[in-house]
Parts: sequence; structure tokens; C-alpha cells
Amino acid sequence: MFDHQDYIQAELKTNDPERYLACLYLPEAIRHCAMTLYAFDAEIARIPHLVSEPMPGEIRIQWWRDLIKSGGNVGSGPLAEALLEVAKEHKLQPDVLDNYLEARIFDLYQDPMPDMGTYEGYLGETVSSFLNMIALASGQERNSNLADACGHAGVAIGISRHLSVCANSRPLGEVFFPLPILQENGLSREQWLTPDVGASHEAVVSEMISRARHHLEKARAAIGNLPDEAKPIFLPVVFADKLLDELQNKPRECLVKPFVLSPLKRQWVAFRGINKL
Repeated sequence: MFDHQDYIQAELKTNDPERYLACLYLPEAIRHCAMTLYAFDAEIARIPHLVSEPMPGEIRIQWWRDLIKSGGNVGSGPLAEALLEVAKEHKLQPDVLDNYLEARIFDLYQDPMPDMGTYEGYLGETVSSFLNMIALASGQERNSNLADACGHAGVAIGISRHLSVCANSRPLGEVFFPLPILQENGLSREQWLTPDVGASHEAVVSEMISRARHHLEKARAAIGNLPDEAKPIFLPVVFADKLLDELQNKPRECLVKPFVLSPLKRQWVAFRGINKL
């Protein structure tokens, strides 16, 4: 049994119950690796909300970068030790984790994404890369089909997760969506962040749903060409699909309150979705 396995499970279940549930459908051989990576992601995602200005956040991210580069430091804490353990066990590439942490520096600042390409690149580093690491750790062959599945799935999942937390992120001054999409709908950064929600805000949400749908379709096509044993890795796609469905006709809702699936609905979506990948 891996060290800190119970701790990792408890942390992930608390901080990211959706991906915790998705991990339960994975083969046992890869489950702890996936849970550790997702728990690590949840921890890093919390940093901007734990600091009052960017510099302490950058210092914390640099601590993780140094730790991963050094390859180990006993006493670094259960999450850090578990991450280093699975990285060694499954031969995870340090450069991929470092690129992830580099991308996460964006979260510490309150600038909008300059364009859709940059936003998709950010989601590639922060979401798609985790799907790819888990797939490779499970023994999947590195090829263009796997890259397409991870790339498009990560963008669709990332957009859906950003949509689901709009009500919390806007009051904090966080602007994840590309500035041109705001501007095309008549909004500046400051106007996007105003408490009042108008038709232009809803139009931005609808546009992002459409963009996510585009990537979701491409992801499902690529996932369909993967071996059956790889498909459970992409279970988070079904949660994204369901959330986008529910937001389609009521885009305003995610702007005024966090939009999350209930625990019961989450269980049902996973149970039905696992066989549709």
C-alpha cells in the first residue's frame, strides 16, 4: 500500500468530490496515482484564495517546483511525499509538472486571458496534462489519438469547471475567459466583474458553453478510438457534459450562484456515463 493513501483519498473527497468519484471507477493499479495528482491540483488551485497578494503565492508555487526538481525531501508533508512517490513509481515527467505549476502562476493575478488560444493552452497545461499523465501511467501508448483525447477533453472539462464557479470567481476579481469574447459581447474586464448580471454576461456564458461543446465532441470522437481500459480515465468528461446541458438554457444561474451537481446526481451521471465513453 502506498504511503499516505488514506490521507490523499480524504483530501480529494473533501476538495474535489467530482474527481474523487471519477477515480473510484479507475483500475486499482492506477487509482492512487490519479487521486494523488488530482489532490495536488486541488491544493495548488487553492493557493490564490489563501494569499492576499501574488508574491506569497509565487513563493509557494516555487516551493513545489523546487521540491519536484530535487526529487524528494522527507518531511515535506503527506501530499508532497505522495506526489513524489507516485512520480517515481509511474515515471511521471518532472517537466510536465513544472509546466503545470508555471501555468498556475496566472491564477495569482487578475488579468483576463488575452485570447482563446492562450486560454486553451492554459487548460492544456492545467487539465489535459493530468489526463495524459494518468493515461501514460496506466500503460497507454503515447500517440496522436491519446493526445487528441486528452487535449480536447481537458479544454471541455476546464471550461465547464470555470463556468461552474463564476459566481465565486467574479467577486474575487478572477477573469478566466478570453478578453476578446468579453469584448465581442460588449463587456470590459471591469464590466464582467460587476455584481449586476445582464444579457451580455449571459451571452459570454453561452459562447463559452458553445466552445466547450466543440471540444467535447472532438474529445468523445478520440476517446471512442481508445482501448476500452483507457476510457474510465476520461470519466470527468461526463460531468462536464451534464453541467453544460443544464446550463444551456439557463446561463444566468452560474453567474449568481455556484453551479454544481448534487451528490446524488453526480453518482447517477457517473454510473450512466461510464458505459457511454
